[in-house]
Amino acid sequence: MNISTIMILAAGFGKSMKHYTKKVPKPLIKIGNETLIERIIKKLENYGFKKIVINIFYLKNKIKKKLSSKFKTKIHYSEEKILLNTGGGIKNAIQLLKAKEFFVINSDIIWEEKKKNPFDQLNKFWNKDKMDALLLLYPKRTNNGDFNINKSNRIVINKNNPKYIFTGIQILKSKLFLKTKKKIFPLFLIYEQLIEKRRIFGLVYNGKWFHIGTLESLQEYKKMLK
Repeated sequence: MNISTIMILAAGFGKSMKHYTKKVPKPLIKIGNETLIERIIKKLENYGFKKIVINIFYLKNKIKKKLSSKFKTKIHYSEEKILLNTGGGIKNAIQLLKAKEFFVINSDIIWEEKKKNPFDQLNKFWNKDKMDALLLLYPKRTNNGDFNINKSNRIVINKNNPKYIFTGIQILKSKLFLKTKKKIFPLFLIYEQLIEKRRIFGLVYNGKWFHIGTLESLQEYKKMLK
């Protein structure tokens, strides 16, 4: 694997999960015998990632305790004193990541690959000369979409009918975060700048993907497993 550093975003409150996250941070919600974040880290180890950085804030000690001494790959924690949002969280971790290019993954997603794992798909398509960001996309179901792509897979904004949703898996360059003076900001701020510069691309995932974004989606996924 070319890019072997990854950051897991795990700092948020998970308010959309209602009572579930009052005492348990969202990444520690259980699916079967394992928590969401344990499932993700196991897969990342199998894929050959050498470095894993996790940003933490809400109930951070519970996450550290749960993950301590469980994995061969060393886990680095980027602890936030205040919640920095997605873009600010990555910027805060740049010194820990120590990589020009790296993967970022949300901690509330589940995927099942067919032939290729999503990281291989992105790695093979990544072109550092013409890309500053590469997002893994998924065809939208009934919910609203996020983006469209043109024939060369460049992300374009079509507010009327975006066909794809962002999966929460992406490749980014560290220089994107060194340029901004803001400390607290969403990643979408960077996406907007890159769309203007035509430096952001999207690749559609052909496996199965699920977002555990709400209590309803968690219950729906658990029903599918039965």
